[in-house]
Amino acid sequence: MGTVFKDFPALLEDLGIEPLHIIHVGAHQGEEMPFYKEAGVSRITLVEPLPLLAAGLRDRFPEANVIQVACGKEEGTATLNIMSRTNLSTLVDPTEDDKVVRKIEVPVFRLADIQEDANIAVIDAQGLEIEVLRAAHMDRFDLVIVETCTVDDRTIAAPHDATVAFMEDMGFVPVNTWSRDYQWIARWGRGQATRTKGEVRDVAFVKAG
Repeated sequence: MGTVFKDFPALLEDLGIEPLHIIHVGAHQGEEMPFYKEAGVSRITLVEPLPLLAAGLRDRFPEANVIQVACGKEEGTATLNIMSRTNLSTLVDPTEDDKVVRKIEVPVFRLADIQEDANIAVIDAQGLEIEVLRAAHMDRFDLVIVETCTVDDRTIAAPHDATVAFMEDMGFVPVNTWSRDYQWIARWGRGQATRTKGEVRDVAFVKAG
């Protein structure tokens, strides 16, 4: 996600949403934190399963609550595939093109069990975005931002159309989209070119009506 969030403060203002508490699943190195601070978010929860990255978040952002877990459809443990580009690390089974450098076991929590009173959720779960949201108290969110992909590539992000359909079933509608070139992201992440064209889209959803 990263720099697409430069529009985040303006988006909240346009939508009239007060940022009381944001929970970010897949926080990585906290690239979005400057935009959360600019928007005046009262409370910030960062969820990151990689131990080294979670420790870095605690050091750099003592004002945030950092939870060192992955999120999924049920509580337990799972294998995290750590990629050479750590922000592409995922619980999804890797493809032969993915650059997995090692694997570790990580705790998995349901989002419903850690979201508390968050009214904004940001979900960047490298292919498991829908599964994460299925295990959330969706009615508590005023705004949900989800990473999606128009290409069938589950180690990048959940399918765009399926995510939109799921969110609409949950009573949410898309209000903004930030798009990035899939070919560039796949080449950057895996070190090899692909002929497949598409987009990685971060989609903002609010409650319908």
